[in-house]
Amino acid sequence: MLTPKEVAEKHLTAVKDGDPFLMAQDYAQDALLVRGGDVFSGKSEIFDYFNGVPERMGSGVIEFLELEVNGNDVSFLWKITDNEKIISGKDEMTIQNGLIQHQEVTLLTEDF
Repeated sequence: MLTPKEVAEKHLTAVKDGDPFLMAQDYAQDALLVRGGDVFSGKSEIFDYFNGVPERMGSGVIEFLELEVNGNDVSFLWKITDNEKIISGKDEMTIQNGLIQHQEVTLLTEDF
């Protein structure tokens, strides 16, 4: 079984590669993804959310910063750069038994 850090790194690689299936693969069946006022409940809804991410990012390039692990809790900062526009946020995850159970996304700038 992967450690919380390994699960997070695998997830971030999937996001960088733009593969919605791999992005959703690391979530538990009953996981919650909270993003602002939106709540995606369960792996199917989370996949539907990630399915739209590559199009919404367009030509933007995502970079992940400051991955911190504290037991089962993982957090990281990220930024998307698209020409002169920079969008950033912070994600916090709880990872148990090799799967993401809960993730909360906090936007630090406007949305993408």
